[in-house]
Amino acid sequence: MKSSSVDILGRMDYDTSHQIQLDEKRRVLKGQSPGTLFILEHDPPVITLGRRAVRDNILFDDDLIQKKGYQVRRVGRGGDVTVHEPGQAVCYFVLPVRSKSAVSFVEGIVDVVRGFLEEEYGLPCGYDRNFPGLWVRGRKICSIGFDLTGGVSLHGIALNVCNTLEGFGMIRPCGMGDVTMTTLSRERGAEVPVEEVFSGLAARYGDF
Repeated sequence: MKSSSVDILGRMDYDTSHQIQLDEKRRVLKGQSPGTLFILEHDPPVITLGRRAVRDNILFDDDLIQKKGYQVRRVGRGGDVTVHEPGQAVCYFVLPVRSKSAVSFVEGIVDVVRGFLEEEYGLPCGYDRNFPGLWVRGRKICSIGFDLTGGVSLHGIALNVCNTLEGFGMIRPCGMGDVTMTTLSRERGAEVPVEEVFSGLAARYGDF
């Protein structure tokens, strides 16, 4: 069977992308696919709650959130609450993974993204296992959350590129009240198109 592949999906709603992940997981488990990295941005924007998330970490009621154009979804990944918005590069990794290699699997992905930001944009980032994500001088630029159950990974990372960050004002990111979010464009002081980051991450797929 050929090696796993990368598929840039572009702009897509959350429910459709999640079904794509589940369909691909079934193919991987049946030996019909080696796995795929899906790269996309979410529209409409969506607030997702991971397995450990509590509803209190969303600061507004559902009616107000819907009026602002955001969806709310509870999902199977690890972690607490986060936001996906247009302008954010989301990478979903649907790949075989062994339980004993879970930590190295996740940290290997983090290292590739960190290297991409530093080498392509001159932006050094730090990773903290206690507060998963990539951080730039105390500001969070990339969120991380996987589901590694069942022998095939789901979910992945969300890198803020040129999104407004509006949705993060409606939540406690990762369940923490004092998190400052940032984007690649803000750190660079100039607009970075999300499509540019899609292509850059796809070009490094072999390093993941």
